[in-house]
Amino acid sequence: MGDYSARMAAKLQRLDVNPLLTPDDLKPTSDGLEVLCTLNPGAVRLRDEILLLVRVGQRPVPENDWVTYLYYDAEAGEEKVGRIAKTDGDLAVRNGRGYYYRGKILLSSMSHLRVARSRDGEHFTFDPAPAISSDTAYEAYGCEDARITPIDGRYYITYTAVSDRGVTVAMASTGDFESYEKHGVIFPPYQKDVAIFPQKVRGMYVCRHRPYKSWFNDSCIWTAYSPDLLSWGRHEMTLAPAPGTWQSDRVGCGAAPVETDDGWLEIYHGVDADGHYHLGSMLSDLEYPQRLLTRSTAPVFSPEAPYEQQGIYGNCVFSNGLIADDDGTVRIYYGAGDRTCAAAVTTVDEMVAAAKE
Repeated sequence: MGDYSARMAAKLQRLDVNPLLTPDDLKPTSDGLEVLCTLNPGAVRLRDEILLLVRVGQRPVPENDWVTYLYYDAEAGEEKVGRIAKTDGDLAVRNGRGYYYRGKILLSSMSHLRVARSRDGEHFTFDPAPAISSDTAYEAYGCEDARITPIDGRYYITYTAVSDRGVTVAMASTGDFESYEKHGVIFPPYQKDVAIFPQKVRGMYVCRHRPYKSWFNDSCIWTAYSPDLLSWGRHEMTLAPAPGTWQSDRVGCGAAPVETDDGWLEIYHGVDADGHYHLGSMLSDLEYPQRLLTRSTAPVFSPEAPYEQQGIYGNCVFSNGLIADDDGTVRIYYGAGDRTCAAAVTTVDEMVAAAKE
């Protein structure tokens, strides 16, 4: 990894209690499974609690002669275990996240979204049952990486829905984080990293999204508008990777933007040429948020702690959860090493200054 940390525009302070949540903190949903990862939490303050909507990855307990994987069978309406003999010539290991088999990728774990609750923002307890889990063909391989936006007393949750139909973005909503309404797929494949703004801009809802890289385009952050949160248009590219830097391979948005006097503040992720994930800060125009004002030239946060440098996918810090308090304190919740949840603290002023550097 390049020496990006020595040139960081600002330093987030990791919580001493990190990691906050690990696979050991949760029992699997059924016998024969094990929890592989608890990561990439969305975050929101609800009354006197901080809630994390955590991605929980489970897998079948490993078997000596078989590669096993979970999937949701939409026709049968139930979760099933698939098995492939390790001697099968069509099987190839991709990385710690999945396998190639007969032209398709099979994930090493299947994720659902689970609420964890805390009074102090540091010590969390999981709810006993999943909040959002697979129940459609578009979620056959899981529900991942939630982002939460409160709008007019309701909480809108965007998440990645994965299946052999593609990697899409779906939306759900809740008023209390006890019951949920699913609204279906809102972006077709290949899409990820959708964060909805907390208020309308010029009479329209706004979101960030990230189409996947192709021969013709890099993995960039885009902006879109909607009259109803379901139909999205007026797409414009907002932030592109920067060759030769900590964000040279791809960029993607984090949690919902925070309104400041200097513009919409966002903590986003960038990936370097070695595949290492970092966090940066950016500002966009309040009235025309598709217009980037400035972004940090150095990362504001890089993988340095052992739980960030090691894991299912090492050297990774990925944030899609943020709490900004009235006093300007910002608590950033993030996935570390694609395995655990952690948090770091900074301020709005520090992140604005970092974006302007």
